[in-house]
Parts: sequence; structure tokens; C-alpha cells
Amino acid sequence: MAQANLPSQMQIDAASTSSQFREFLSQYNKITEQCFMACVHDFTTRKVVNEENSCALHCLEKFMKMTNRISQRFQEHQMTTNDALAAATQKANS
Repeated sequence: MAQANLPSQMQIDAASTSSQFREFLSQYNKITEQCFMACVHDFTTRKVVNEENSCALHCLEKFMKMTNRISQRFQEHQMTTNDALAAATQKANS
């Protein structure tokens, strides 16, 4: 109910932040589960063995690199799209 008193931009920012945090938690849970399922196989001891630890680190590193690469490609695509749109707008205005 406190959000009803906030200016609309603050409400949008709060909703966006909340949405981003939920997305972060979703991604975190997804990668944690994937790496755990791929790397942890020995449940006879409470200790994490070196192979499991190494596998989990490589799994996370691969995920981070993939995420960064996708982000870079998306940014490149957005820039190309924006350039094309700007050129089309400029051509239409000429």
C-alpha cells in the first residue's frame, strides 16, 4: 500500500528493480541446479571432493562466459537495429 503514495516513476523503478531481482534469482537457481546435477555425484561424504569443486567452477565459468557473449551479441544487434532505424528515419525526413 505504501507504493500507492509514490510518484509513478518511482513505482516503475521499484517494479523494474523487483523484476530484475526475480530474474537474477531465477538464473541463479537455474545455474546452481544445472551445475550441481552435472558435478555432484558422491553423497557418501559431507566433504566436497576436488573433482566436484573443479567441475562446479568450470560449469559456472562457462555459464558466465556464455551469458556475457549473448549479452554482447544482443547489444550489437540493438546497435545495428538502431542504426538502421535512424538511417530510415533520416531518409524519410529528407
